[in-house]
Amino acid sequence: MSLILYAIPFFLGFIALEYLVAKRTGQQVHRFHDAVTSLNIGFISETIRSVLKLMSVFVYALVVDQVAVFEWDLKNPAVWVLAFFMYDFFYYWAHRSGHEVNLLWASHVVHHSSEEYNLTTALRQSWTNQVFYWVFYLPMAIVGIPVKVFVITALVSALYQFWSHTRLVGKLGWLDRVFVTPSNHRCHHGRNDYCIDKNYGGTLIIWDRLFGTYTEERDAEPVVYGTLSPLNSWNPVWGNFKNYATLWRDMRSAKGLGEKLHVVFAPPGLVKASRPETPPALNARRFETPVTRWQTVYGWLASGLVLALVIELLRVAPDLSWPARTAFTAMIVLNTAFLSRIFEGRTGAIKLEAARCLLMLAPLAAGLWFYPVPLAVRGAALVSLLASLSLLFLLQRDSAPYKPLRPMDAA
Repeated sequence: MSLILYAIPFFLGFIALEYLVAKRTGQQVHRFHDAVTSLNIGFISETIRSVLKLMSVFVYALVVDQVAVFEWDLKNPAVWVLAFFMYDFFYYWAHRSGHEVNLLWASHVVHHSSEEYNLTTALRQSWTNQVFYWVFYLPMAIVGIPVKVFVITALVSALYQFWSHTRLVGKLGWLDRVFVTPSNHRCHHGRNDYCIDKNYGGTLIIWDRLFGTYTEERDAEPVVYGTLSPLNSWNPVWGNFKNYATLWRDMRSAKGLGEKLHVVFAPPGLVKASRPETPPALNARRFETPVTRWQTVYGWLASGLVLALVIELLRVAPDLSWPARTAFTAMIVLNTAFLSRIFEGRTGAIKLEAARCLLMLAPLAAGLWFYPVPLAVRGAALVSLLASLSLLFLLQRDSAPYKPLRPMDAA
């Protein structure tokens, strides 16, 4: 099971604490649709990235075994210190490349697609970034940093970065000059001119200061979150693959191999076809759709089911065949995609979601699954099915007439 999965109760607990503190202090830092979308993207990313992480760790271990120029004793503190600085240094360059290379930006952009900034945003991680970024850390394998040290260092870095995604912590003085703090990272997620392509650090901000990519949060110009080409959707699948579709379209319109390679490796926005015609003004309205009472209840139920399925998949994954694991993952992804249609008020979304519940939860409740299902799980699936259908009936009565979605309007 993915190690980061053990941190999910920690993540969810602090998200709940952030919500309560914000509510108590009268600050609006969460929106329902945005938060649920971020959580569902994060939950699914663990099922997809867990496989890719295993592959990347396997390659890393192979390089250590065959190429490493030094051998290190795990009890030697120097190896841990060296690993910390090396990992953070290469993270800086991997992250920076994710903003400066079209192909890598297509993967990374989902993390920036939220127009909010809170702890749920930290979990809005790309489903595909593990395909690319493992290459940046191979110098650590060549130096001989043991696999165990590398994995633990990467996990500590990921856990550290969680806390920097909040608006509730202000500037922290000297800490802002050394470490990645909420103030520093808020700038990184901004689409203000002074925020674009700044503050790439993971744990330490010193790399940005050394390589000229540091900026300080300005009290006179609050950070506006999101991307210059807004996602304008609650669909996790589209959020992860929208920029790939744009990249593919730009490549098809390019002439010759040279132009096509330029499209793939040029900085985002440099290719004219993918450049936003009119970037949204900083005072533009954020993407929003109506939220109803029963939609809120159903959204949390459906997201809880997604989390339960993700945990179950990661638990049984080693014993599943690749076709079964792929089908299981696809079912979880469909959960979130269909839920987003309800959030967006799409025509027929509720009926389609009811059909999905029947086709997925009924077989699970009956024990007709990819593996023998414990009785407790079958009972939980039956309860979830009945609750889902009941809430969808109430939601159908509560839903507003469908209106086509529009781009963000100027405020």
